[in-house]
Amino acid sequence: MFFLLITLAMGLLMPFQTAANSRLRAVVGPAYVSTLVSFSVSTLALLLVSLVAGIPIVPTSQMLAATPWWSWFVGLVAVVTITIAIHLFKEIGQLQAMIIPMFSQLIFSLLIDHFGWFGAQVMPLGGQRIVGALLLILGIIMVVIVPRLRSKQQSTSKGSRLVLWQLLAVVSGCLSASITGAYAQLARAVGNPVQATTVAFFVATVVLLLLCSINGSVRLVGNAFGRQYPWWMWAGGLCGAIIVFGNAWLVPKVGVGVFSMALLAGQLALSMLMEHFGWLGAPRKPITWVKVIGILLMLGGVALIRL
Repeated sequence: MFFLLITLAMGLLMPFQTAANSRLRAVVGPAYVSTLVSFSVSTLALLLVSLVAGIPIVPTSQMLAATPWWSWFVGLVAVVTITIAIHLFKEIGQLQAMIIPMFSQLIFSLLIDHFGWFGAQVMPLGGQRIVGALLLILGIIMVVIVPRLRSKQQSTSKGSRLVLWQLLAVVSGCLSASITGAYAQLARAVGNPVQATTVAFFVATVVLLLLCSINGSVRLVGNAFGRQYPWWMWAGGLCGAIIVFGNAWLVPKVGVGVFSMALLAGQLALSMLMEHFGWLGAPRKPITWVKVIGILLMLGGVALIRL
């Protein structure tokens, strides 16, 4: 139960991370530049923790030999996932951009546990886990879909283009679940979640820096250093580092499915509060009984899957 509560708490960081990164993007411009800034903050924070704690940063030859080569580049997969997510809201509308990745992440995370992909502990998809997943889906419908049924935001894509972006939304959710499993596998092979997280973020940051240097957009990073901007827009990178560290630490203890679902429940719970009180500039939307019941159903589903 302790690890489950920690995972739920980490889910609370995600809306704050989203708000901070959105504000950062509004300041620096292109999404890949704001992602570079966010990943740089994450990497610097992890490097500082590693130095203070005396944790080695460079992996040993034994670690490299015991780890699939692609696992060191899982941070890049996270960059791709973020890039897809940024464009989904414009291409298929807010509702589909939220729901399709959520559902595909939920289903794929349960499959990862069931088949033991990414070296995860095998957790068969029995009746109890299926009921828990259905409760979570019902909760998502009540929290996300029902309040937005009257939303006027529509997709900008049509025909085959719309289908392509919907498929990319499915891929985005599957990638999110895969990243969760891959970070945990990397942490098991390295033996230290901090070191695994630091290396993965460092590799992704270096690649992003090279790409921004090639297209001449590194100069835009300087736009984020203005004193007129709120301090909290830098905190998105710190939240990302904490969430990924928690991923590497907690997934071996609770499984990919429970981690993904608890993270999602915590995320939607705080998002609901942010909209109700208008925190960090969020558009104000009152909490309704439908949303409250939806969150309770999601928490019940997570607990049932964890039991």
